[in-house]
Order: sequence, then C-alpha cells, then structure tokens
Amino acid sequence: MRRRRWSPPSRRSLEAETLVRVRFQEVDALRVVWHGHYLTYFEEGRTAFGRCFGLAYQDILDAGYIAPLVHVEVDYLAPAVMDQEVKVRARLHDTDAAHIAFTYILTDEFERTLATGYSVQAFTDLKGELVLTQPAFYGEFLERQRPEMVER
Repeated sequence: MRRRRWSPPSRRSLEAETLVRVRFQEVDALRVVWHGHYLTYFEEGRTAFGRCFGLAYQDILDAGYIAPLVHVEVDYLAPAVMDQEVKVRARLHDTDAAHIAFTYILTDEFERTLATGYSVQAFTDLKGELVLTQPAFYGEFLERQRPEMVER
C-alpha cells in the first residue's frame, strides 16, 4: 500500500488551515479521539479551504455539480485527546483530472504530527452521473489559483 503521509501527489498545491478543539463526544473511554472522527477533522479542513479560496460545496453546487468523496486514507501517528486544540491543514493539489485531491496533516500545539491523510472527490452532475472530464468551472478555478500555488 502506497503511503502519502504529507508528501504531495503533485508539485503544485494550495493550502488552508483551521483549528479544531476536540470535544467530549469525540473521544472514547481512554479519552483519545475515536478513529472515525479524524474524517470529520479532514472535512473541517476542506470546508476552511473552500471558504478561503472560493471552492465551497455551495460553489460546486452553483456550478451544477456535486463532489462526493470516493476515496480516503488516514495514517494515525499519535492520539489527539479531549479538549486539545488541533491544527488541520488541507492541501489541494493541482491536477488536470476530473477530481479534487487533498492531503491533510493534523498537528498539536507543539507541531507534532497526529495524523495525515488523503482524499479524492469525484465530480457528478446533479443527477449523480459521474463526470469523466474536468468541469470547466474547476479548471477555471485552478487557472485563477495557479499564481498562488506553491511548488512542493
């Protein structure tokens, strides 16, 4: 199995970050975050990215598309605990493909890596039919953002 950790699948990327405080209902009996909640933290990262750069779910919908998750990976490296503030960084990767690819890194207040991940969202039309070519609105979004993208 190929591990992405925080190494980008492409050279050009754009990044946003947000802070999440671990809530009581997200921890198990050992007071560490239950593994499934890391996907929620990734979602927080994608949402922050969308607000920051104009690629929110509503923007995708307004363009006539839906972008469901079709693949996700998580590497758990250290536990997050109750009431801890976690930084979530979501990195969008430049691609000509008909999908959105993000990598994630979750760190604690000491910049220790807690988890890394990767997700892919496919495009469908509003009826749920898979779109096999990159939608024009997404290509235009990437083109506008390319001057801001960082070589990794």
